[in-house]
Amino acid sequence: MLRVIVFACGAALMGLEIVATRVLAPYLGNSIYVWGAVISVVMVALSLGYWAGGQIADRFGAARALPPVIAAAGVATVLAPPLATLVLPLASTLGARAGSLAAATAVFFVPSLLLAMVSPLGVRLAARSGLERIGRSAGTLYAVSTAGSIAGTLATSFWLIPLLSLEPLIVWTGAALLATALLAFTLDGAPAAADPAADDATVRRRSRAATVALCIAGCVVGAAVLAGSGRPAATNERGETVLFRADTQYHRITVTEDAEARHLRFDRSHQSALRLDDPYASVIRYPDYMHLALGLKPDARRVLVCGLGGGAITKRFWRDYPEVRVDTVEIDPVVVDVARRYFWLPEDERLRVFVDDARRYVQRTRETYDVVIVDAYYADALPAHLTTEEFFREVKAAMSPDGVLAYNVISAPAGPRSELFRSMYRTVSGVWGSVWVFPIGYGDDGDAERLRNIIVLATDTRLSETEMRARIADRLGGRVTVPGFERMADDLYAEPVPLADVPVLTDSHAPTDALIEVQ
Repeated sequence: MLRVIVFACGAALMGLEIVATRVLAPYLGNSIYVWGAVISVVMVALSLGYWAGGQIADRFGAARALPPVIAAAGVATVLAPPLATLVLPLASTLGARAGSLAAATAVFFVPSLLLAMVSPLGVRLAARSGLERIGRSAGTLYAVSTAGSIAGTLATSFWLIPLLSLEPLIVWTGAALLATALLAFTLDGAPAAADPAADDATVRRRSRAATVALCIAGCVVGAAVLAGSGRPAATNERGETVLFRADTQYHRITVTEDAEARHLRFDRSHQSALRLDDPYASVIRYPDYMHLALGLKPDARRVLVCGLGGGAITKRFWRDYPEVRVDTVEIDPVVVDVARRYFWLPEDERLRVFVDDARRYVQRTRETYDVVIVDAYYADALPAHLTTEEFFREVKAAMSPDGVLAYNVISAPAGPRSELFRSMYRTVSGVWGSVWVFPIGYGDDGDAERLRNIIVLATDTRLSETEMRARIADRLGGRVTVPGFERMADDLYAEPVPLADVPVLTDSHAPTDALIEVQ
């Protein structure tokens, strides 16, 4: 029975560690800082928990201490969702590094600390079988705990997060710990010399009373959290009607609607917004700017879009250019379902959607594309492996000789918050001979240091600025119908881009999280 208990606690601990990154994501993103903060907080909790568990085992007796410790871990776990609701808005104001550390500590340190105490308490109990076997017993318990951690990691990341919303998943983890605490009463057998405190009747009664009280409190809190999560808000903080919400392996996806548009969000990032009266019209401007790629490749017939979102880019290219075949790669199958169900993504032989990682698709495809569009932000971060020189060379190998890359990056074109854009510019410049830059709205305000969507076009086609502007002004002979296309040339950024102080992004060095944080 001791091994079952240790296994369950190990599984719960690592399950919480995986879940913690998703809990922080809506306010702090999915950056490496969130992962680093969660792992560091759990490791500190493990270190202190091992020490504290050993102290408690020697002072109070492991058999008496183990049930209330596990029960307390269960209560701390079910308290995590409401605590996160209070803490995360404040933590998000501290920045990516400090905010992630503060939030992870406030929400997940205590349950991790208590669960870490289980192993030394278990070793103390194993000593009842005799000190001559203590090495074997301790080794077995730590192996069982590690096996539980592996099971918890795989089960949580592969199945439980997509199956359950985060709040119910955390609460049911806490409930499992409360049941495990009651199960630990079976270890309260005859006292042994190795556990001198175990024969204290007063300690026994207090241990049982504390465990039962904690289990009751945990059940009450857990029921309240489940009741709240079972009734999702009808509207969000912006007053939009919530149509759909789900946690997937990659994001918390939310679909909302206001009087004019339907919106798609990944965690806290606004991914797409399509008008209700014209589902091919994007409220967000940057998808329309992807049509600028046709200014460099007017005879394009094959288009690849990396990243689906609400399908604004994919749908518009499919509808507006009947001679064009559009392939789209999206890593999250739930996003594909949402795009079809809520954002009117059509099914047609000219419009194919592949569920895959964009880079893996590019590496394996035998297709040749005239235009490759990369719009692969998740939450507020960029997948680093889709920003590197190696990736761009793989993209170029899948393109026609005069093909065009169109890349959406959020940055400033100049100034202290421009490092991400300038690194991207330096990287693509090493792969293609000509790079065009369109910071959206730059022609209106002329502020080169303001954060904004920047569309970067890269090609080996040589075209004068005069000819490019003429093609845009002429809407490519009237082919392009997106609103305001003829004025997009006003946003052309033709200033020199300083590159000496920014890195070329490579598979071995792509610090996109750090470059984004500078913004």
